[in-house]
Amino acid sequence: MRHNDQHGAARRRFLKQGSALLAAGLAVGFVLPEAHAAAAAESNISGDPHPQRGEFEPNAWVRVLPDDTIKLVVHKHDSGTGTRTALAAVVAEELDVDPFRVEVITPEDPFFPQYIHPLWKVFSTGGSTSVSLEYERLRRAGATARAMLIEAAAQQWGVPASACTTDNGNVVEAASGRRATYGSLAARAAKLPAPKDVALKPPGEFKYVGKLRKKRDAAQKTTGSFGYSIDVSLPGMLVAVIARAPMIDGRVRSVDTKAALAIPGVRDVLRIPARPDILGGNQAGVAVLADDYWAAHRGQAALQIEWDDSPFESFDSSTLAARQAAWLNDPAARVVPTVQNGDAKTAQAAKAAGGKMIEASYTMPYKAANPLEPVNVTAWARNGGIEYWGGLQVPSSALEAAEVIGSIPENRVTLHELVSGGSFGARESKYWLFEVTWLAIKTGKPVKLMNSREDEMRALYYHAATHHRARAVVDSKGQLASLELRAVSPASPEQWEPGYLDRADRMDYSTTEAINKWEFAYSAPHRDIGWVRHETGVPTGWYRAVSYIPNVFAVESIMDEAAHAARRDPLEFRIAHMSERPRHVAVLREAAKRAGWGQALPAGTALGISTNEAYSSYIAVIARVKRKGDTVVVEKLTCVTDCGIAVSPGGVEEQLYGGLMWGLGHATSDRIDIRNGRVQQSNFDTYRVMRMSDMPDIDIHLVQGDVSKPGGVGELAGPSVAPAIANAVFSLTGKRLRETPFNLQMRA
Repeated sequence: MRHNDQHGAARRRFLKQGSALLAAGLAVGFVLPEAHAAAAAESNISGDPHPQRGEFEPNAWVRVLPDDTIKLVVHKHDSGTGTRTALAAVVAEELDVDPFRVEVITPEDPFFPQYIHPLWKVFSTGGSTSVSLEYERLRRAGATARAMLIEAAAQQWGVPASACTTDNGNVVEAASGRRATYGSLAARAAKLPAPKDVALKPPGEFKYVGKLRKKRDAAQKTTGSFGYSIDVSLPGMLVAVIARAPMIDGRVRSVDTKAALAIPGVRDVLRIPARPDILGGNQAGVAVLADDYWAAHRGQAALQIEWDDSPFESFDSSTLAARQAAWLNDPAARVVPTVQNGDAKTAQAAKAAGGKMIEASYTMPYKAANPLEPVNVTAWARNGGIEYWGGLQVPSSALEAAEVIGSIPENRVTLHELVSGGSFGARESKYWLFEVTWLAIKTGKPVKLMNSREDEMRALYYHAATHHRARAVVDSKGQLASLELRAVSPASPEQWEPGYLDRADRMDYSTTEAINKWEFAYSAPHRDIGWVRHETGVPTGWYRAVSYIPNVFAVESIMDEAAHAARRDPLEFRIAHMSERPRHVAVLREAAKRAGWGQALPAGTALGISTNEAYSSYIAVIARVKRKGDTVVVEKLTCVTDCGIAVSPGGVEEQLYGGLMWGLGHATSDRIDIRNGRVQQSNFDTYRVMRMSDMPDIDIHLVQGDVSKPGGVGELAGPSVAPAIANAVFSLTGKRLRETPFNLQMRA
């Protein structure tokens, strides 16, 4: 892939930490291209009118134009999570301008090295990292622009820069009261050298960061006028739907297209070859191309396809947990240690000395992401290049698709990034980019590829099914003496962690979240925690909170079981084993206080607790459950979070609420079943998702334990919900729930 060749440095030349004159406007960034206008003209295959406006590809975080237009560039994908709101506010805070009076745009060229993900080394959005990792440099971008504008005004007025300040898009001289808009100073400021060091505001002076309660574009989304990628329309565009193999790794033996081609509006039927040679590549399929979606959809239903046999014909997910458990005893199974100290085996053997050992296994099934807006993307291959329109969460995957399918170089790939209606990992997969690229090149026309809900749910790349085995020993004093945990799951797609199989420790960090040495909360004299890789051949992909979900379920369940075996309060038992984690303890204490932990509860009611750290943030969830006839219902979820400074508190609370809803789904309904190699679920009638009527009372409270920086929250809340509910059910009924989704029918 092209993004690894020094990120195109040999092809592009850059000026670092500088500024550029852009149509008599000021553009400030940290990596700005030299001779940019010529390069832009050479690579402009979209016919976009930006060059006439003098705004084309500035590769800058801040743009100030002479007409007082201020644009903030947000290079991260927004799937409805408020990323644009939060990142724009960070820049606007230091620039001293109301973030809601400026225009937020995506970069015309998203492939500048400045936009590479600093951890993953690809162009990508995900992992609840957008705000936390961009916070510092975006603040500096805004502060740099503000300093240059102040210096421009000072020179214009013949006063020292220290005599000037700013006020919402204006530079003000305090003594005389003179004011100049940023736009009127843009041309002068653009000629100045950028300062190497700029002072940042102390958090106590923030006007916007930490105070936002609303989200950009909310009004348009409410009225339905907001444009998503599913709304893209281009001249001569064909709409494509794909009948994919109903069985994993199936191949097309034959296809009768007559009935499909007879449907008005259907223009063509094409076989799409599978790309099993590419990690995450597409399965075989048959595409129907039509003038509109409904014609294509009807054409898809009319296809008569015979599929070749698949090696997965005998695969049955109902037996997977047993196979995963058996794998733990196979000599070929290799344990990748994540947290180790002491000798857990010796501690287990010594349990007879007044201690107790608890053994348990925890299982979770495959799950589908199911964003509200199904995956869709539009591509147009022309003039030796290709353009994409859509929710392009991972631009590097578009580069890979263009190169692999069409040998199209990076400088001929153009992206039109649009806000998507949810992602949750679905838009981090890349099979659909391979499919639409092949169709666009084959037809020479703009092609919009659309998934129906059924297409989406059966397109594979699910959240992996997992099995955990845990053994805990508590001593005669009620302390955790040892903990052994084995997390059995497939590895993450290697394109996201290239080379991890070649590392000495063979560590896959995407499968060991929450059980690694940085995030695992509990201390004990003996700990033996590790991941055991088990591959089935079923394609798996990204999902909101990834391996935190099963790992937290196992850890928080066994800790609860150990607490009860030790005859100790589950809250105090956890805190007693959290050495040097004051922020983590604080969220537990606050959640307990708000939920009424330790207080008398109404008859037939109980509480359960769970906690985890993720993305440098801490969370505690307490579930209150109630017996209602023969069923246990979740009455309330109390959620306390410390995510450092909450850039947009309203957005943070929305993300936490959504995460709690997802966690309820994990606990009560989420399940994909595969029988004889075929996915059984097809829509929301067979794969139930949480509805408004399912939601219990929710109490969310933010604790800002470190206002110097933000942590991540997008994937924080979901993992602790299922164990909190399971622990509450045990407290109420004495029954342990160790497999999701839970059966909450409690008939005697």
